[in-house]
Amino acid sequence: RKLKLEESLLHLFDGNNPAYRQLENNHKSNPVAYAIPTFQMPTSFLGRPIRFQSDKEVIRSLLLSALKHEQSASVRLSSAYLNLTSNLLSVLTMYGRKNNAGTPYILTAGAISHGFAPKANSRNKKAPGIVDQIKATIPEAFLTLVKQAAQSIVDNGGKIILYERSGWTFHAKGIWITENDGEGHRPERIDNPASSLLATIIGSGNYGARSEDLDVESNCILVFNDANDVNEKKGDDACPIKEYVAADWNNMCEFSSEMAEDVEVADASKKIMRVVLGFMKQYF
Repeated sequence: RKLKLEESLLHLFDGNNPAYRQLENNHKSNPVAYAIPTFQMPTSFLGRPIRFQSDKEVIRSLLLSALKHEQSASVRLSSAYLNLTSNLLSVLTMYGRKNNAGTPYILTAGAISHGFAPKANSRNKKAPGIVDQIKATIPEAFLTLVKQAAQSIVDNGGKIILYERSGWTFHAKGIWITENDGEGHRPERIDNPASSLLATIIGSGNYGARSEDLDVESNCILVFNDANDVNEKKGDDACPIKEYVAADWNNMCEFSSEMAEDVEVADASKKIMRVVLGFMKQYF
């Protein structure tokens, strides 16, 4: 059954499928964007890698291609549980001023909007057990991981942005790739998507160790076709898809602020924090 599943996925996700090439040859219209589905499953499922490019491989290739073809390209990444792997971080740090490229912007949950933040209406007055202590440590541990990632991102001219909105839990994920932008008072915003937005990724991936190695994930990459008449228009006639996906990012920025350089993080030398950090780096 596993092999049959892989065969079905191969027909759907392998770009070399002859059926796709036939459709491409017969497609005479000028699309607004090209949709590229991606898939990720743990190696343990089949005991070997799947027989087509995995989601993490496709994303890495996309980020590298954007830089290769557009030196001014910037990347914006949103992850609710930020635990950037070396595979992804090594590409993100290729963006930025050290390489005369566009800026990397990383958006994640701040303390009050984190998915593991203690509930404000919790009335449990019992002394916390070990499980409660571990759960209470998770937001601080994530902030430690964020600060570790910030060292290489910020040093290269990038920004780490924290989403904090009272009463809201942050669980957004996605990637936006732009060109020739990042000016003004809030450079992290996408102010002119009609002319700057190159591609976006929508889907389930959190861009961490769990998504890359343990979970089943599926994303959809939209690469915008600048030759399309709609994409060339400005203002009210601009491509609505670009406007919508840029608005998703911009709306999150309204409740976000840049992480302070001197933000305090938990003492990583404490035993419980060492245990939680080690677990999270591998499983989140």
